[in-house]
Amino acid sequence: MLHPTSDVSLHDVVYEVIPNLNTAEKLVNNTLDSIMEAATDPLEVMRRKEQRDAFRLEIQRVRMNLEHLLARYHEEVAALVNADGRERGPVIAPDRDEAEAIRTAIDIYQHVRAYQRGERRHPLAKR
Repeated sequence: MLHPTSDVSLHDVVYEVIPNLNTAEKLVNNTLDSIMEAATDPLEVMRRKEQRDAFRLEIQRVRMNLEHLLARYHEEVAALVNADGRERGPVIAPDRDEAEAIRTAIDIYQHVRAYQRGERRHPLAKR
């Protein structure tokens, strides 16, 4: 997986960052849903719903910026997809918000992976 401060190719965004974000999002949502289903304390359920809502808002912000990035590079994305990912594609120059979205997506995925390895008690990153 990419390091959040390294140069990023369009291939990395399309074939690593976005799919890994999708995976992390599913795991976090499933985990929170399971916790809420098993909870007997209404305050715990409310707290988990607030976490889920905050997480979904963060994911929405990240996706919006990633979509903006992909739209700016739409011709390059089309060429990359047509090549079935066999080419690396160009190294991209994300704007400040797009770069933050890439870093956040990578951070979310890394936190979820740490949770899966048992290194964290909860899949959500502390922000």
